[in-house]
Order: sequence, then structure tokens, then C-alpha cells
Amino acid sequence: MTISAPIPAQGSASAPAAGSPAGADPFAPDGVVFQPVSSRLITARLLGGGIVSAALVIGFVIPGVLINSGFFIPAGVFAALFVWQLWLIPRQVRAMGYALTDNHLLWRHGVMFRSITVTPYGRMQFVDTSQGPLARWLGIAEVRLHTASASTDATINGLPVVEAENLRQILSRRGEERMAGL
Repeated sequence: MTISAPIPAQGSASAPAAGSPAGADPFAPDGVVFQPVSSRLITARLLGGGIVSAALVIGFVIPGVLINSGFFIPAGVFAALFVWQLWLIPRQVRAMGYALTDNHLLWRHGVMFRSITVTPYGRMQFVDTSQGPLARWLGIAEVRLHTASASTDATINGLPVVEAENLRQILSRRGEERMAGL
């Protein structure tokens, strides 16, 4: 489930928690500490996007030089898009974080379009970790939490391998303790 309002206090349907201002940031709930993902995810995303952008720029520059035509305009567009990625991707990765509360996993991400997903441990069906070749080289992995509803699945990518495995074990144990989703 994705929310866009503060998490209400226990027993309260919509009132803000005591001591918190009415306009509190719903993406930073009071008393919840979010764990950031690894900054190595920035490298992984830049390498992925950079390889594609570089290939497109080169693909337009070489014919532009050989044919002496207007191929430089698309090359400039792709170069500008890559520079925009250099600015945006680090901000996106710094905005990512997860938090473990007593009954829920919270996952937040996004810069322009922010999102926070709250997944009850009892709704989890299984949790797995995965790692591609680039992630393996960088020492990061992702933890994927699956529920019966595809819309509430959460993927936390960019965690150091040891932290990803530890999180998988914690989520599996808490899911088994609650077993509401099965």
C-alpha cells in the first residue's frame, strides 16, 4: 500500500500524533529512522545509463563527422540527457531508504514524485535477495518482498550484501511470526 499522509497514531483514524505539527512531512514520520541504501547504487545506475548514453552519442557523432551532416544535434541531446542523469541519479539514491517498525516495513523513494510504501509483515509471502553482475562487482544486492497483491511488493535495491541478507532474514522471521497473509 502506498500512502501520502502521515501514519496515524494507534487508535486514531486521522489525527496527527501528539506533539507533531499538522503540516508534518508524511515522508518522514515522527519516530521512524530510515536506513539509507548504499551510495554504490549511484555508480551502478550511472554506469547503466552512461553506457547507453555514450553509445547513442558516439552513434550520432561518428556519422556526423563522416557525413558532415546534422547528426550533432541528436548527439547533443543525448549528451544533455546524460548530464541531467549525473545530477538526478545521486539525488534519487539519497532519497531512498527503508525502516523496520514493529508491524510494518516502510520503503520510501523518489525525488520529484515521492512515494512511501508501508507493507505489513503479516502480508508477506516470501522475501528473496538477488544480484546481477554489476551489483556483484560493486558489492550490492536487492531485497524483494512479495505479497499476494502485486501493487504492494517492495524492492529495496542498493544494499550492501551483508545488510541485504540480514534484512531478508529479519523480514522472513517477522513474516513467519505474523502469518496473516497465508
